[in-house]
Amino acid sequence: MEENKRSLSWKLFPAEILIIISATALMWLLGGVRQIPADRRLGACVITLLGLAVTGFHFRREYLLGKLDYNNAEHVLRFWVCAGIGLAVAFACGFLPAAGWPFLLVFVMLALFSNMTSGILSASMLLMIAVILSGSTAEVFALYLISGTFAVTLFRHLENDFRFAVPLFLSVLCLLVCETAAIILTANARPDPEMFVMPVANAIISSVLLLGCLKLFSSVVVYQYREKYLDINDTENPILADLRERDRREYRYGIHTAYFCERIGTKLKLDVDALKCAGYYHRLGEPLLQVMEEKQFPPAAKAVLTEYLTAKKQVTRKETAILICCDAVVTSVTYLLEKGADRQIDFDKVIDTIFRKFQDDGTFDKCNITVAELCSMQKIFKEEKLYYDFLR
Repeated sequence: MEENKRSLSWKLFPAEILIIISATALMWLLGGVRQIPADRRLGACVITLLGLAVTGFHFRREYLLGKLDYNNAEHVLRFWVCAGIGLAVAFACGFLPAAGWPFLLVFVMLALFSNMTSGILSASMLLMIAVILSGSTAEVFALYLISGTFAVTLFRHLENDFRFAVPLFLSVLCLLVCETAAIILTANARPDPEMFVMPVANAIISSVLLLGCLKLFSSVVVYQYREKYLDINDTENPILADLRERDRREYRYGIHTAYFCERIGTKLKLDVDALKCAGYYHRLGEPLLQVMEEKQFPPAAKAVLTEYLTAKKQVTRKETAILICCDAVVTSVTYLLEKGADRQIDFDKVIDTIFRKFQDDGTFDKCNITVAELCSMQKIFKEEKLYYDFLR
């Protein structure tokens, strides 16, 4: 796997070199258009080359170390496409008023399609190009760096809960505040309403561009497996329908497990679709590995099911821990209901016993699930006493 990543990393090297050479050449040519002296242009070209080279090196390291966010490691070329777009924006900004630069988009776009550190570093290098080419001050660099970093921080981890209204509003507000402080308040003139026109226009344009970027991000990252999940999580799917015909008991176990996985995944703000899928299919046993390959299960669901099948006594993924707990509760309650249909069952005691056994066995000692999340699961199971009637 590591060799494959290194091989892909070098295959994308030409795209990286193309960006660096293009940026350096354009800095020289457009610097001439801006009538920047030759010695300063040469220095700007060297800084551009070194800055983008460091950016490429950093991104490559993050990729090889598995630090990229979302599924960006599977689509590394996205980053360099975004870098090319950002480069075009940077050179265009060299000829625009400093108060109208749409760099909020550049910061967020590059971070979403790489990770936080790569996004901030690469956007900062592109911002540096715009500042050098336009001859702007350090205040301009600072205002876009601060507002861009703040926006990147707000837009992290969108895969769990794709709500962007508040981050968008706060990002644009920060941009307006920074522009007011760095451009309007430092202007050598009395405040005038016309001075606010460009910052407000920039805020509006940045909002529209960010919305477009987020729509693209949602379609290629957040909801890229929506249709696949609609298919495999359909109880009339041929695989589940076949299981229902062959072994109705195992099928019912899967249905009830998926219900609890969905409830807990929603409560803990995890990937509900992946957890629900794991609940449906975990009872297939060994054939599941072949089914996952043939039906091309989404990576998140595949990772949970693979660990569930291959893990011995301890698991590492939070989602796998939830699947194990849901399966244990459904299995235990069903067994007790079938064994003593007329006997009153203390469900709270049963659930406490199950979780105590997991604790004593150290099943989740190496898992990233917290004690608070385990307690939250227990609470959900205890609140579902009426649902257990369906397990009879």
